[in-house]
Amino acid sequence: MKYYPTFITIFLLIYSINLSSQTKDSLSTLNFDELADKYYEYKFTDSIKSKAYAHAIFNKSIREKDTINAIDGKYFLSEVYKKYSIYINYLDSIILLTKTKPNKMFPAFSYMEKGLFYFHKEIKTKSLKNWILALKHTNLNPNDSLKYIIKKNIGSLNFSNKEFSKTKELYLECLSYYEKNNNKIDYYNYFSLLFNTSKVYLNLNDIDSTIIYNDKALHYASKMKDSIFIGFCLNRKGDIEYLSKNFQKAIEKSTSSLPYIVKDENYRVLFKTYNLIAKSFSKLNDSKNSLKYNFLIDSLYNKTHITHKSQLSSYTYLMNHYKEENDLKNQLKYIEKYLKTDSILNSRNNNILKIYSEEYYKPKLIAEKEAIITELKGNISVFKKTKTYLIFFSIVAILFSFYQYNKRKVQKKNFNKVISDLKNKKTALPIINENKIESNNISKEVTKDILSKLISFEKSEGFTNSSITLSILAKELNTNSNYLSKIINQYKGINFSTYLNKLRINYTLSLLEENEVIRKYTIAAIATEVGFKSTESFSKAFFKETKLKPSFYIKELENRKVA
Repeated sequence: MKYYPTFITIFLLIYSINLSSQTKDSLSTLNFDELADKYYEYKFTDSIKSKAYAHAIFNKSIREKDTINAIDGKYFLSEVYKKYSIYINYLDSIILLTKTKPNKMFPAFSYMEKGLFYFHKEIKTKSLKNWILALKHTNLNPNDSLKYIIKKNIGSLNFSNKEFSKTKELYLECLSYYEKNNNKIDYYNYFSLLFNTSKVYLNLNDIDSTIIYNDKALHYASKMKDSIFIGFCLNRKGDIEYLSKNFQKAIEKSTSSLPYIVKDENYRVLFKTYNLIAKSFSKLNDSKNSLKYNFLIDSLYNKTHITHKSQLSSYTYLMNHYKEENDLKNQLKYIEKYLKTDSILNSRNNNILKIYSEEYYKPKLIAEKEAIITELKGNISVFKKTKTYLIFFSIVAILFSFYQYNKRKVQKKNFNKVISDLKNKKTALPIINENKIESNNISKEVTKDILSKLISFEKSEGFTNSSITLSILAKELNTNSNYLSKIINQYKGINFSTYLNKLRINYTLSLLEENEVIRKYTIAAIATEVGFKSTESFSKAFFKETKLKPSFYIKELENRKVA
């Protein structure tokens, strides 16, 4: 028995060495597109081969000094190893290397790719932040091709927030650019623009324009002989038929597009398509098939764990179905699924649908959920329970109102104090203990020189550089970290980190007071503008200095302007 595992181990080792050598020989003859095709071919069926192709793409790009294909290689590696930090860390390393010496492609391209990654992960704030940084760099180092891809992406973000008019403006601007610059047309992005423009018009209930742009997309996809894109245009025809109330045709068009959607692994479109087919069957009073496709939506979620708005429609249908069947357990199951999905979607989007959901539909479902639990557990007096809830929530409401009143009063007082202090306050921090110099083993001449340079640093707003550290600033001032730290502690009365934060917050207050445009920025954008690396660190520092949240301060400034 001892020789059996040894023999197998030796056999596998020899086999893997032969396979590795054969693979290396065969991979060296393939170009990037061929390697990518092979990667996707084995992605779900053979993890060893898919890893080999992912490594081959990355290694080939490093040999050929091809940064863009190297980024693709890192993304593939992050997929096969199920560790997305591999991809993000690589993009960050490129940003770090190119930020001080930017060119037309970098770091803008890396910011764009990060934004796209977060967009697909539904982390919209990070997505927008990275795309804004990418746009900023395409303006500093003009690259129109990249700029309009980024604008198209921002349009997609607007679309996901149901800002259809804004999305339409951006898409049409991008299409106009491509039509005037045919030589800069990128195949994927141009098709995506045409196809997504048809989607915008669909949501604006403009069927004629939807058909026009979908036909343009179909013509372009046919010209490029791309079966997947042709399938997507067929799927859009299903949307058009549904909007035109041709439900049978909607089912036929949508069903025929399913193989292409599945092949592309586009689960969000698959959710949407199942939902459209389910609703079409429901409109035709075919409850059996409608139920089938609503179950498919639930099964797809269980498989992918992707949250999609179509699930709300599906779970509503399923909980009503089980309500009619008097199946309380399954009714409760889908109520809970609805509430979970609704909560996730509302955390992503802040719009009128959230208000409707939070203030009307969600409380109604929660009440229904509680009633079902009560019925399942036994006969508890609904009247007594409701009465108790009413008394309890009335007390909570009164206490909450009182708390909010006092909180508002304190916030107003803090705001007025900040505004009052601003009139006599400058960005620079005053020197303290000037006449009571403690012994710190630093000569007066060196101390005087460093203090003078600190004043210049403050006046030049060098603190808005988010990369500044004690050691970096010490080098810039031609001193060492130890001296600089001691002098800031003694003459400013605070440590270096607090010193930077105070300068940045004082600068923020002045900026917001004087510049109305800055007030329109997101909190994340303001944080970046004044030198903070994250929204959280900015908000904490702002509150520490002012006892106010940045959003409240900006709102009060705007209210004061109106008044």
